[in-house]
Amino acid sequence: MPQQRDTHQNRLNRYTANGVIAFMFVTLVGAVGVAGGNWEREKISDDGIELYTRSTPGTTVREVRAKVTIAAPPEVVLDAACDPDSYKGTTKKYVKKNHFYHVKDPNVWYNYQLVDFPMVTKRDYTMRYEKKMDVEKGVYQLEWHVSDRFGPPPQDDVVRVTLVKGFIDIKPMKDGENSLMRYTLLADPGGNIPDWIINLANRKSMPNILREIRDSALKRVKK
Repeated sequence: MPQQRDTHQNRLNRYTANGVIAFMFVTLVGAVGVAGGNWEREKISDDGIELYTRSTPGTTVREVRAKVTIAAPPEVVLDAACDPDSYKGTTKKYVKKNHFYHVKDPNVWYNYQLVDFPMVTKRDYTMRYEKKMDVEKGVYQLEWHVSDRFGPPPQDDVVRVTLVKGFIDIKPMKDGENSLMRYTLLADPGGNIPDWIINLANRKSMPNILREIRDSALKRVKK
């Protein structure tokens, strides 16, 4: 394949290939788009990360939301979130197949992935991603959900993931120097993983993901 320029689109593509896998399977958490119950505050960490969960109709997996203020402009935070080097996980060794499908709209693309983690059955899915940017206001958003438009048919030895919805949004604070980043996700990996394991994992792992993005953004500001 020809080498591509390192544009916002390419960085977002790398994000979907790596970061979302980390969010959805390493943390085993679950997105948005389905009206749920009231958000319940789970905790506020010592470094200011707020974590919330709520029940969602149609699944016993809890929707999770985390937010944090970052001392960097939104475009820098977006770059950090899209850069796989921002994450300390080992997602690359678990992604066995990774294919992108592009359409006429440059802000919309699809990504098929097959992942193989120890002690659980292989899983795969195709996701539709849409990038929304309001540069004038400094507000950025990336949304994703499962789609059947591209990718192979279901395989007998692979669990097809059917419930993934999420978004990350970043907007400037009133002081003009900080950004508010919010990440909301609902994902059920399917199979026989108990719900209590999924719900426990999201509470423990989500703050670490936001820390990685925040630390990467701060390094960019200092350069």
